[in-house]
Amino acid sequence: MTVNPAKNHDSQKKAVRASIRAGRDRIEAQSRSELGEKLAETVLGYLRQSTGIVRKVAAYMSSPGEPETLKLLDALVNEGIEVFLPVCEPEFALSWAAYTPGIEFQRSSLAPVMEPVGPRFGTELFDDINTLIIPALAIDEQGLRLGQGGGYYDRFLPLIADSPVRVAAVVYENEYVPAGTFAVAEHDQPVDLVFTPEKVHQIL
Repeated sequence: MTVNPAKNHDSQKKAVRASIRAGRDRIEAQSRSELGEKLAETVLGYLRQSTGIVRKVAAYMSSPGEPETLKLLDALVNEGIEVFLPVCEPEFALSWAAYTPGIEFQRSSLAPVMEPVGPRFGTELFDDINTLIIPALAIDEQGLRLGQGGGYYDRFLPLIADSPVRVAAVVYENEYVPAGTFAVAEHDQPVDLVFTPEKVHQIL
């Protein structure tokens, strides 16, 4: 019998995703909120120590079950940093719209996420973005990311490979895992650092 490596690869990722989502679902609302506050403190602490002044950051609005980012978004704005969030476009592309506290959101017609309403920007925005903060289900010690499976960021990251931007993923501390924990593909793009509520992991 011939074994299809791609099928095994997909099956392993599906199983790991299901396990991580189940673990996230067991986190109580109060704990999730407190972890969101700690995440905001961790990220701001890192950015304050960064080389140069951080003026613009791209991030995302967390969906239910993900590490909460709303407190982080508001904290960035309060720090005087311009914040931009992704908007899903056809053919798994991303554009970006500015975020301010209280801005109107609408549900994406293409993915199960909420998106800011407003003018949209393309990859040219990332000539001035200091850090791009993206979601993940897990990150291994080589910086390789297990995403939700939509493929938006896998397609977007190569488009900004030449931009002077650091790419950071957000996970819970127990989701920063040893290399080999989940299957990876040749096209998977490693991140530069990992933010958890507890600490910053630099990928060497």
